[in-house]
Amino acid sequence: MDRLIACLTELEKLKTVERGLDVGERKESTAEHSWSCMLIADILLEYIDEPLDRLKVLEYLLYHDLVEVYAGDAKFNNPDEMKHKEEKEAASIKKILSILPNPTRYSSIIEETRESQFAKAVDCLDTCVRNLNNDKKSKTDGFTEELIRNKYLPHVSKFELTLELFEVMMGRLKQQGKL
Repeated sequence: MDRLIACLTELEKLKTVERGLDVGERKESTAEHSWSCMLIADILLEYIDEPLDRLKVLEYLLYHDLVEVYAGDAKFNNPDEMKHKEEKEAASIKKILSILPNPTRYSSIIEETRESQFAKAVDCLDTCVRNLNNDKKSKTDGFTEELIRNKYLPHVSKFELTLELFEVMMGRLKQQGKL
């Protein structure tokens, strides 16, 4: 029981990790982002042209940012944060694996599969959705179109649907004067 409680109380800290995006008058938490990604994926899976295992996609999204419990969220428009991202996340994964009751299961969830590729594309789309809804988003935040495309295209381009959605949302962000 002590190990389970320790694990659960540690991972619950994901709710306190702030991301760079605003939700109303506050910063979005990483836990909110994970939920949003799961919701988007669940909806988009109805429209994808290939059979993907829904549970594997949702599990990946549920666990994909656990590293941020210890590593925090690295904003990709901040070179200083990105410089140490991999090192911080590797240390965080070791710590997470040491507290999880079934670390082998976690490792298998986050391995590279077609489902994880789809989940990563959805992760990119979530940020676009958040920015469409964010009245504070502006061209001056350092997230340029070029930077976003360089970061997200390798992921969203793996699926016709996610690429099309990405392009439409990028167009709308430009129309709104946010890019």
